[in-house]
Amino acid sequence: MLERAFTARKLGQSNTILKNVFIKTATYEGMYNHGIPNEKLIAFHANMARGEIAMTTVSYAAVSPAGRTFKDQMYIHDDSIQQLKRLAGAVHANGGKVSIQLTHCGFFTKHKTGSKLLAPSRVINKYGLLSGIVFSKSMTAKDMEIVADQFVTAALNVKNAGFDAVEIHLGHGYLLSQFLSPWSNKRKDQYGGSIEN
Repeated sequence: MLERAFTARKLGQSNTILKNVFIKTATYEGMYNHGIPNEKLIAFHANMARGEIAMTTVSYAAVSPAGRTFKDQMYIHDDSIQQLKRLAGAVHANGGKVSIQLTHCGFFTKHKTGSKLLAPSRVINKYGLLSGIVFSKSMTAKDMEIVADQFVTAALNVKNAGFDAVEIHLGHGYLLSQFLSPWSNKRKDQYGGSIEN
């Protein structure tokens, strides 16, 4: 995983200079049509830049369809990238920079994806119980590699769409934070247990 991240850095990362210290953090906007950013989202972030916010952050974009917490959540694919490219252009035209928050829900979902919910360990999905999504699936090394690649691909896609930065979502019970919690990570291999692991 570190090799992939290092390779992504070598692909032309440059320093981003902000016009001031004000950054709009990721807060869920809900401005999507069937998971595709709409005109309201573009205008919202363009207005942040117009209002002297140095960098505005688009929130909560899943790195894959199975990484969504709910059905209409945005995920990074060709259709969303087209709108995100327009959004980045609108923010830049108003003198700002733009970031995006990338995430994967892991088992924290009510959305039936057609496959077992990925998680560090098999646990009860209290969030999805009433939707009939009861248990998560303990991830294999191959599952982890696939999800890591999805994060890298999503980051490179938004970079190519004109985004200046990426925030990796490590909180609120989603997949990456599930690995940090002893409640959801009961593994005894190199991906769980001790701090060293």
